[in-house]
Amino acid sequence: MEEKKALDSWKEIASYLKRSVSTCHRWEEELGLPIHRLDGTPKAHVFAYADELDQWRSEKLNHAEISEKETGFLRPRKLRWLFISTGAVILVVGFGLLVRLFFPPALPPAPLIMPALAVLPFANATEDKTLEPWKTALPDLIVLDLTQSRYMNVDPALWLYLGLQKLKLLDASTFSLEDLAKVAEIEKVEYVATGSLIRSGEDIVINIQVQNPKTGSSITSLRGDCRSERGIFSQVDSLSRQIKRALNLTPRQISRDFDKDVARISTNSPQAFFLFSQASRLKITERIPLLKKAVELDPKFGRAYMELSSSSLRASRDEDRQLYRQKAIEFSDRVSEKERYRFLANVYMDDPFHKEPDKALKAYEKWWELFADDQAGLHISDIYFRKLEEWDKALTQLEKLSQKARQNPDFMHQLALCYQAKGLYDKAEKAWDDLLRVRPKLNDFYLRERCLLALVQKKYEDAHTYADMLRTPNPDSTAYIYLKGDVYFLQDDFANAEKVNRRLLEKDDPLDQAGGFRELAMLSLAQGKIAEAKERILAGIDIAEKLKDQRSKNTERNLHYQLAYLYRLTGNLPDALKEADAACQGGYERIGFYVLRDLRLRALITLELNRMEEFEKQVEEIRQIVEAEQFPRLMRVYYYLLGLRELKKNDYSGAVSYFWKALDRLSVLSPHEADADHASYFSSLAEAYYQKANLTGALEMYEKTVLPTVSKYYSGDIYAKSFYWMGKIHEKLLYQTKEHPGVLYTDFVKKYRTKAIENYRKFLALWNDADPIFPEVEEAKKALAKLESQD
Repeated sequence: MEEKKALDSWKEIASYLKRSVSTCHRWEEELGLPIHRLDGTPKAHVFAYADELDQWRSEKLNHAEISEKETGFLRPRKLRWLFISTGAVILVVGFGLLVRLFFPPALPPAPLIMPALAVLPFANATEDKTLEPWKTALPDLIVLDLTQSRYMNVDPALWLYLGLQKLKLLDASTFSLEDLAKVAEIEKVEYVATGSLIRSGEDIVINIQVQNPKTGSSITSLRGDCRSERGIFSQVDSLSRQIKRALNLTPRQISRDFDKDVARISTNSPQAFFLFSQASRLKITERIPLLKKAVELDPKFGRAYMELSSSSLRASRDEDRQLYRQKAIEFSDRVSEKERYRFLANVYMDDPFHKEPDKALKAYEKWWELFADDQAGLHISDIYFRKLEEWDKALTQLEKLSQKARQNPDFMHQLALCYQAKGLYDKAEKAWDDLLRVRPKLNDFYLRERCLLALVQKKYEDAHTYADMLRTPNPDSTAYIYLKGDVYFLQDDFANAEKVNRRLLEKDDPLDQAGGFRELAMLSLAQGKIAEAKERILAGIDIAEKLKDQRSKNTERNLHYQLAYLYRLTGNLPDALKEADAACQGGYERIGFYVLRDLRLRALITLELNRMEEFEKQVEEIRQIVEAEQFPRLMRVYYYLLGLRELKKNDYSGAVSYFWKALDRLSVLSPHEADADHASYFSSLAEAYYQKANLTGALEMYEKTVLPTVSKYYSGDIYAKSFYWMGKIHEKLLYQTKEHPGVLYTDFVKKYRTKAIENYRKFLALWNDADPIFPEVEEAKKALAKLESQD
């Protein structure tokens, strides 16, 4: 083995570079001068290799070496000019440093298509037992180091592990060119790195070969030597930079890339890293003990704390999750920049104990700014869209991404939903079409969304066409049955909706059967058949309760909510409250629309039972939950309940004020998501206006209640009764006009009479066979007969 020229002290290194020791210190810190340490720690004995210094100098300094000139005694005049020149240089340099401080040079842009690399397990060529753990740990360490880069992609260790498992290459010690080609194909990478570890006396020799399996060519062969296992960490820093050169990153990209020492973003303890590396390939329950041992060995191992937090969450160990997540936040500066901002963004967005959406947005924005990552930008728009419900800001963010992410299906999905929320339906249709063009395999998803978009626009023929296209490959698919039933339902074609949804009861999956009873119950509700709806919900609950598994939990909760809703309609408030409590049981890690819907119904029933003290506590609980979530628009639930309280006290002005605060925070989504919120919000405000004798205000709100964007899945009674009330309001306006005839008397009488008849007929078409408990049906029949008998 050819001996490399080694420089064994700072003095020798400085002499070789013809610079001072302090300059070499600075170059190591700022420019990555390739310095090695015996055990990888900052205070260890340093050494360097002359060939590495030569290569570094040619790339980093980019100028010819200038020997220091011997200086003799200077004449006074020359000395004076030296002081002047030195002062000028200091001023220029100082100004330059200030400029760099306040106006740092822009990072070189990331290429549109970045080189992608997979690092395979290494061979233990000399079969040294102490090197055995490094076969996988060393590639993992290289991957961790290269993951920092904003100019290349590296295959995550777990993904590669799963890929090798699929290819049955997990136990391979060497890889043929055919093996490498298979790995590159399954992992979607252009380059593959293989390597070996050799024990040579006291030294450890690392050999790496980077290849392009598609062309069969070897890109480069690399070698690193270290005198201990701790020294491997500093060798990885050097080898990673050489790998970047091999993948054609420019010197400027390499020098400006994110490249903290790998020991800094992981650990400098070989044993701790072995445990971390091994844990990543195990099941969750087996992973946690190893990670705990790793942080015992290195209490500042930030990356291990992140994994412990994630694993504890998946293992439902809430106390451990909070402990380790807090530790991960504390040591978030001990991971790479990309991992740091991604982790903090997720914590501040989703963790109920650390939720701060503003901080999450800042973390995502920093991640996106530094790494130009589509995913980070899409997270930003998703927060504005789904969480904060600020459509304009979401669209602005998506426009920033349009050039880079236009082939990204997640981008087009968000863009389409955002256009829908803004009512820009033509643009939404184009976005869905673009999505299908990019990802033809998303055909089922696309057809469902296009169908729902057609329903929002009352394009029922188009909606049926899209639903039938979904049926073509599988006429008996559950997705088709649900979608086709929805189209008939929203079209008020209850007979065909019933026929389609009954097919769910014939399915083998009990959850499909429970879902079928739920759909049939909502059909009954929309027709005022409350007794029939109850029977169907009870049948669904019976099926869901027998399953007793995680899949059925949400279905069962939803059914209890609907049963509580039905009991309330019939005046059975004690049973309604009991079912509402059942819907609210279990606690929620993530608070969303359906959770607040359940809590809102429970508070509403409590209010109707005149349990005011308990009601106030429930309303306050909702306020605290919403404040903790920090999604301001969800405060609509709180204001809505306060409006109902004022309505009950006959303070109609106070009720209107609170209801408008709720409506100002109302969003516009698809019919399914908007349903249980919107109908009750509009109709309650309409009732308050009606009680204030503001008939035009009431009429406007009832007209909103029956819009297709509001729908009637869980509130078909409100949908139907809105037509009754619109008929009644037009009838009142008709008689008021007759009492005060004016210039346009005849036109207004005709208009109000026509509208009253039209709305009464629509109500009776929906509720003609409703249960006799609703007096509105008979009242509508009498009013309609009277109006139709008039000339």
